[in-house]
Amino acid sequence: MLVDERSAALKVPTAPSGTAFVRARPRPWTLLVGGSLLLAALTLLFPSAPTYDPWAWIIWGREVAHLDLVTTEGPSWKPLPVMFTTVFSLFGSWSPDLWLVVARAGAIASVVLAYGVARRVGGGVVGGVIAAAALGIAPWWIRNAALGNSEGLIVAFLLGAIDRHLAGDRRFAFLLAVCAGLLRPEAWPFLGLYGLFLLWTRSVSWKLIVGAGVGVLALWLLPEWWGSGDLLRAAHRAKNVNAGAPTYADNPALEVLNDAGDMLTGPLMVGLVAAAAMVMVKRSRPLAWLIAMSIAWLGLVAYMTQDGFSGNQRYLIAPVALLIVLGGAGAGWVVHTVLGWLRGAETRRGVVVALAAVVAGVGFMVPSFQRLDPTFTGLKWQADLADQLPGLVATAGGADALKRCGNPYTGPFLVPLVAWHLNLHTEQVQLAPRTPAVVFRVKTTNFSRGAVPSLRDVGAGRTLATSDKWRIVAACG
Repeated sequence: MLVDERSAALKVPTAPSGTAFVRARPRPWTLLVGGSLLLAALTLLFPSAPTYDPWAWIIWGREVAHLDLVTTEGPSWKPLPVMFTTVFSLFGSWSPDLWLVVARAGAIASVVLAYGVARRVGGGVVGGVIAAAALGIAPWWIRNAALGNSEGLIVAFLLGAIDRHLAGDRRFAFLLAVCAGLLRPEAWPFLGLYGLFLLWTRSVSWKLIVGAGVGVLALWLLPEWWGSGDLLRAAHRAKNVNAGAPTYADNPALEVLNDAGDMLTGPLMVGLVAAAAMVMVKRSRPLAWLIAMSIAWLGLVAYMTQDGFSGNQRYLIAPVALLIVLGGAGAGWVVHTVLGWLRGAETRRGVVVALAAVVAGVGFMVPSFQRLDPTFTGLKWQADLADQLPGLVATAGGADALKRCGNPYTGPFLVPLVAWHLNLHTEQVQLAPRTPAVVFRVKTTNFSRGAVPSLRDVGAGRTLATSDKWRIVAACG
């Protein structure tokens, strides 16, 4: 992808098989994975809970383990998360926390990889620090990582694939790209093009490339056929768009691009201009390819939104994270260029570079500081919602007693959470209460004016348990 001459590509060291491939994996990758998992586990000391999509994956993992998968309701299917949650289901109530550790570890690893890729493509140490700092402090990054969304993982696989490709380890790079393809379908065109490039350069066995392509499609489609009877249920679900999505804008594609711009701070925009200048000055082919890739990914999301997909912020995280890395690289290149002009800097170069990296990193973090407080407030609210529910279910008589009373109902974004604690399929928890019913009334967010769902059609009922965020009402009929 980054070298267009076949003869040149053939000279790049690869790890085609066996012992050679094992030796190509440097120890830092083991440290990266292990360290990220350890730090992610420590984050569970703070209030933690998954959000809507991860709760559905956790339920589906339990259902796959019991050979009882039902995907007719809930978010779009994602193969890789359910692979993890199927294994985690063996640990019972620990399953949600185990998934949070994996999702957050992906986000932590992404920050480290952002440093490595920005440094490798010409940003130097300063560029690497800028990229890592700007990505790690972004409120939208922290929020999605904390709630267990899969975007941290896909960015880790994306940056990891780029890093390994630049290092000449094409087989490892391809396997990481395959993992990205198991998280978002937008990665498929890039995975396909990279597979064709590897076939052309004969860098990787064609059997691996074809087998991986077939496997990716099978893991996306066949479980949906099993769980819902519809091979394309995930695509259909993605077009069932919630109110307020960019899809409903007068120009959905333009709205998506505006959202992407809002995710980037002013200093990063300047860094991207510098990256464009670096391409022209240094004639950097890898940097040019990465710029083209990020623009193409944004364009793909914009096109899909124009075609009826939701186009929400999570779809933009992968290309925007890549733009942050490029912006960091561009800014770092400028700083290192200026430092190179300073007389006498060579004698104290290490100290000067370290100081410049710290100052630049803080400078790129500052625009995000003022947006962190609402993010942490919302995360605390979501964690409290999840933490309170098990005790309330027990106080109300337990899951079995509640199910004997009537059908469960709750607010639209808490359906998988309630289904998990009642040991039900997601489709068995509904939104509009009808007698007989057990209604889990909830204040969905910290700025909600009232609780949902309405009790209008079931009456006041009998309150079985209550907290500052929940009220369980029985209308057993």
